[in-house]
Amino acid sequence: MIGWLSGTVRDIDPAGIVIIETAGIGYEVSVSLQTLCKLKQGDRGELSIHTYVREDQITLFGFANSSERSMFRKLTSVSGIGARMALNLMSGMPADELVHAIESADDLALARTPGIGKKSAQRLILELQGKLDAIAGSTSSTGATNHLSEVRSALTNLGYKPAQLDATLKKIAPADFETMFRAALKALA
Repeated sequence: MIGWLSGTVRDIDPAGIVIIETAGIGYEVSVSLQTLCKLKQGDRGELSIHTYVREDQITLFGFANSSERSMFRKLTSVSGIGARMALNLMSGMPADELVHAIESADDLALARTPGIGKKSAQRLILELQGKLDAIAGSTSSTGATNHLSEVRSALTNLGYKPAQLDATLKKIAPADFETMFRAALKALA
């Protein structure tokens, strides 16, 4: 199973399919519109992958981070919600808004998604309400967490020791990469 994919974005289809080239192989990945907006042709792309296997096909579904992939897996666990419908739901609104709509029992917001009727929206709420706490917490902090790991990696490459970094990075406020990197360098100086 493929769980993560990193490489050059070779092609972007507005219908939600991207081709990521890794080691000379182009992987076709279906993505939500939310994820599609974060990718740019020719740039490096990294996706958390859900590999969907059926008798007649293998399909890769890609997400900007692992919390979005977890949301996708929760959505597909609901009876009557397949992979394509879950991707449509995630295309219609960001993961944190989707969690909020389910937790607040907002079936009208869910039903605005093409292919989701009132009954499907109510089924989603019934089966997932109260089960998305971990996803809700991780979707709002994912950006800062990614920047923190990027800062840690950059500082490690500069020769700082992990023990030194642990103490320093705990004191750094979440922000964009550059701000966090400068603050960490200042604290380490």
